Amino acid sequence: MAENDRITGLFMMVCALAGLILANLPETGPGLNALAAWIPLDLPGGLKLSLKDWVQDGLLTIFFLTMGLDLRQEAATGTLRDHRQVLLPMLAALGGVAVPILIYCLFNLGSPAGLRGWAVPTATDVAFSLAALQLLLPKAGPALQAFLMTLAIFDDLIGVLLIALGYSSLGQPGWLLVCLVGLVVWTLLVRATSRSFRLWRPLIPLFLLGALAGGLLAWYGLFKAGIHPVLAGVAMGLLTPVARSNEAGPSGTETAGIEPSHVQTSSPAEQLDRLLTPLSALVVLPVFAFFSLSIPLDQLGPGLLTDGVFWGTTLGLALGKPLGIMTMVILASHLGLRRPAGATTGNMIGLCQLCGIGFTMSFLIANLAFAGSPHLESALLGVLAGSVLSVLIVAVGTIPGRLRSARHT
Repeated sequence: MAENDRITGLFMMVCALAGLILANLPETGPGLNALAAWIPLDLPGGLKLSLKDWVQDGLLTIFFLTMGLDLRQEAATGTLRDHRQVLLPMLAALGGVAVPILIYCLFNLGSPAGLRGWAVPTATDVAFSLAALQLLLPKAGPALQAFLMTLAIFDDLIGVLLIALGYSSLGQPGWLLVCLVGLVVWTLLVRATSRSFRLWRPLIPLFLLGALAGGLLAWYGLFKAGIHPVLAGVAMGLLTPVARSNEAGPSGTETAGIEPSHVQTSSPAEQLDRLLTPLSALVVLPVFAFFSLSIPLDQLGPGLLTDGVFWGTTLGLALGKPLGIMTMVILASHLGLRRPAGATTGNMIGLCQLCGIGFTMSFLIANLAFAGSPHLESALLGVLAGSVLSVLIVAVGTIPGRLRSARHT
């Protein structure tokens, strides 16, 4: 179930809407606000965080770890290994970030506080986008799905860089050494775990506990340094060993017709990804979406209609993302780069429009940009509105044609 993008995407949407509805019901709103502000653990070292902060700064690290694992695997055996296949989606991702930033800034030129959210409409939620692609554009072939996946990978990489550079303040740089030590411990013990599996299995629990301690140390080092700690998850994923596509078989030659990961024991990255993907898709992201969108709407009122943050976010996603991506695809085509096999103009336009579905990364950047600010509600609602509008545009464009086809069959 966790591997089904439709199910996980819809489940996350339901949780987000549930948080929005419950936060605005008089019977549940005050209790939900109290729950979000509750401090479950009074830990030393500055870790006196509310439940909502633990979800955003702690639990979400699991999602970023799975993101790092996917990036590592793609770089070793997937589409990122073939430079000829990655140039077009990489350029498309850059266009899909630049144009939304431009649109957002145009709506907020007169508001220095509003400009802080310039990166909110830059993200594409791959789970939702793939689910919508399969539902609304069922004739989109594997090449288009691979294009969307690769574009989303670069989109996530850019999002990680934006969080690191635009929404982190290096207050205590000495703690970066602590993070580095934690990452070294993680790397060494994860590698040792895969080797001890073949040599001496009783050591595995000790190595796993040590690797977990190293990961927590890396997380805490970033937290104390002033950098958003979820980025430790990305680093841990990238440092986890993977099975490479040219891995040799027992005789020292490549084993034809058999995936390398099945020739021997699965790599640590594959094992960890299988373990964490259900937790990330069915627990972490739905809980994060629930608390992110549990915002009261009573203070927004008609002012939302003239709110630059809301409109910059909404149109940055629903207009800027598809415009930027399609523009780069057209320019790249003139430069000789081929579009994905079987891609029609209609399917490409629909795919680019579905990249306006933001959610996870956009929610996180909005919370980082506007923590404690009245602009936060406007930004979160803008992410929701831009994402829904992107889906509706594609649905309006494709469903009538599918209905006509159904009547003729």
